[in-house]
Amino acid sequence: MRGLLPLSPILELQDRPPRVLGFAICLWLTIGVLWRQSVLAQEASVEFEGSDKGLRHFEQEIRPLLISNCISCHGESKQEGGLRLDSHKAFLAGGESGSLLGEAGNTDGNLLLEALRYESFEMPPTGPLPERSVAQFEKWLKAGAPWPEETKLRGESGAITAEDRQWWAFQPFAGAVPPTLPDSLGNRFVHNPIDRFVVAKLHQNEMRPTDQASKEVLLRRLYFDLLGMPPSPNEVQEFVADDAADAWERRVQQLLDDSRYGEHWARFWLDLVRYAESDGWNQDAYRPHIWRYRDYVVNAFNEDKPYSQFVREQLAGDEIGEDNPDHWIATGFLRLGIYEYNQRDARGHWNDIMNEMTDVAGDVFLGLSMACARCHDHKFDPIPQQDYFKLRSFFEPISWRDDLVAATLEQKQVYESELAKYREVTREIQTEIDALIEPYHRKKWISTVDKFPLDIQACFHMPVEQRTSWQNQMAYLVFRQFEEEGGGPLRSMSKEDKAKHAELLKRLEEFSKAKPKPLPAMMAATDFDGLSSPTSVPKDALHKAVEPGYLKVMAELKSGKVQSPSHLERHSTGRRTALAEWIGDPKNPLTNRVIVNRIWQQHFGSGLVATPSDLGTQGQLPTHPELLDWLTQQFVDLGGSFKELHKLILTSATWQQSAEHSNAESYQQKDPAELLLWRHPVRRLRAEQIRDAMLAASGELRSAMGGPSVAEASPKRALYVKSFRNQNENFLHGFDMVGGLQSVAVRDRTTTANQALLMFNGDYALGRAKAMAKRVLKESNSSLAAIEICFWLAWNRAPTPRELAGATRYLRLSAGEESQDPLVEEDLADFCHVLFNSSQFLYVE
Repeated sequence: MRGLLPLSPILELQDRPPRVLGFAICLWLTIGVLWRQSVLAQEASVEFEGSDKGLRHFEQEIRPLLISNCISCHGESKQEGGLRLDSHKAFLAGGESGSLLGEAGNTDGNLLLEALRYESFEMPPTGPLPERSVAQFEKWLKAGAPWPEETKLRGESGAITAEDRQWWAFQPFAGAVPPTLPDSLGNRFVHNPIDRFVVAKLHQNEMRPTDQASKEVLLRRLYFDLLGMPPSPNEVQEFVADDAADAWERRVQQLLDDSRYGEHWARFWLDLVRYAESDGWNQDAYRPHIWRYRDYVVNAFNEDKPYSQFVREQLAGDEIGEDNPDHWIATGFLRLGIYEYNQRDARGHWNDIMNEMTDVAGDVFLGLSMACARCHDHKFDPIPQQDYFKLRSFFEPISWRDDLVAATLEQKQVYESELAKYREVTREIQTEIDALIEPYHRKKWISTVDKFPLDIQACFHMPVEQRTSWQNQMAYLVFRQFEEEGGGPLRSMSKEDKAKHAELLKRLEEFSKAKPKPLPAMMAATDFDGLSSPTSVPKDALHKAVEPGYLKVMAELKSGKVQSPSHLERHSTGRRTALAEWIGDPKNPLTNRVIVNRIWQQHFGSGLVATPSDLGTQGQLPTHPELLDWLTQQFVDLGGSFKELHKLILTSATWQQSAEHSNAESYQQKDPAELLLWRHPVRRLRAEQIRDAMLAASGELRSAMGGPSVAEASPKRALYVKSFRNQNENFLHGFDMVGGLQSVAVRDRTTTANQALLMFNGDYALGRAKAMAKRVLKESNSSLAAIEICFWLAWNRAPTPRELAGATRYLRLSAGEESQDPLVEEDLADFCHVLFNSSQFLYVE
């Protein structure tokens, strides 16, 4: 396989002592990793010599500085000193004092730098920029002042032009039809309409697809693709022996019906919504109940919930009005943001929470960088600042709820009845406990509330029925600090009272059998049951209310009228339901393209749009726009079914291609990023897949689904390992697992020496290798059979004669099936460890 390290150099070291061998292996792979890093560094260097990196530097560093400091005086409406800085052409022209660029690469005497340094003109007049900002300008000027071609800084008017509305992502589906292929191509490369789009594009570029991969390779790829797990030896052998015409379709359906499908596909969604099980910030407190949201996502994929329903339950499950706890659990989506337990600036803290909620909704559902419009109109995409706050307004009345339970109405009624009986028989003891702890609670409340500004204290003391939604949000943050800060109100209890409290609890314990089991707790959200506070643009001196609304550029799409659902027993604004309906509308071309592109990305490693959370003007254009539109229309017509979309992709000849191509060298010259899909990409397993595949090979994997998260050492799937935002020094994060701090559409794919060391010297990989050796020795009746089982378990195929001979030499066994040499468990564990560290294990063709 291209770009992968072969196993043969390891097996050829079979005569070395084990410790020397282990060191040699580690040194060999580390050298390989460092070599790969040097190649990447060279590639990065080449990129820097071109324009891409310079343009990124402009977008990330220079453009924001121009917008916030220069455009108000040197833009479209005003040009002091005859100078405009809102376009490249204007920048090059300079002003009354001359050009700002000067000689390319030479910043000596540069007018712009002199002004920024207050050496001649003093710009900006409000005060000098930080030294770092000036240094960024100098770096940019030395690079020749790169500026995206044909782009201009947008003004602050929020106007949407006809050209804006013509952007491809906002256009209605054009009714794409699979192209007719030349007779010379025949149907060799066509299994379904997807292939016609791909082959036609290749034909235009005088290229052709490669042949189909072998059945063993295809099945391993399919299992990792749909289940995130390798196939068992029996599953591979059965499939290879199945010559029926529908063998592949049946196996695809079988895996889609497998509960492990939901466990694997939930992970990409959890990356998007920045799922983690801790608060973040410094304390990083664990959230013991958020795992229910994780299990909701798993079940949603297994049940193949239509996308529109999936969206609605997460955004507004509380407004659906059915007696279904899953709908409330789904609103855990609205609880995934970072929370700082001891933040006294409650006003600023909640504002950050609301902004982040808005940002993520834009990233995940709209595939647009809405956050760029928070402080001003988006400078590239047609997203006025008003659009940002219209989106935020949908979430403005949200109330975080920790008092709800994941139970049906009947379950709650039964519980309350049993609890009433328990309270009756323990009333005397409970009254004594309440009297004992009441002074400590009162003291803690006073201490907690007094730490906040007076206006926030007023919100807390105000009766709930008199609060606005914002006042209730402030009161909630105060309440959370009472509960979480300083070890609770009983920490300062006197020694005598502690003894008395313990004695009372002991007496209460005598009635434990009468106490009903608590109903399942969950993290959920609803609208505040009261007056909704208005949303306003921060710099608006009039604080004009911004009503909920949709993208101005897509004004023609009328759906999701904002109104209170009539079926609700409690008051709710209905805003989030309206937003969910707009996102899930089959006629919404943007949101449906976004999710279809994400599914394609998971199957191929890259989307038809390579920037899946940015379908705006700064993202990449679709490589196959007609195919994306056709797939999206199919997805809509199929009711938003993920499983039906999977079938379309997996039964295509495009997905089933081999990773090898006879013309690879010449094709890479034409298409170095392999965007035209002329062969299947080779991909390293994800962190979770590496861990779970080792557990599967060792026989330790525990298949129990769902439930509270576990420690990393647990044999449950990696999906269920506790995920802390600020504690990521473990095996999974070493292989690029995300940390939950932000929405991640495309994981990093790093190659580092640390990864080699984790696999070679890490306790986790070593432990799985030892367990695998024990398993193999129990299941085999000869040394040769043991070696073959090792290959099947690790590589999911039989060894070639050369590989078998190399393994025999490595284990110092006699050649041939008649060999009766006994295997030493320690040596076999070393061999299993070698197989885990091979490219054939770590990569999927």
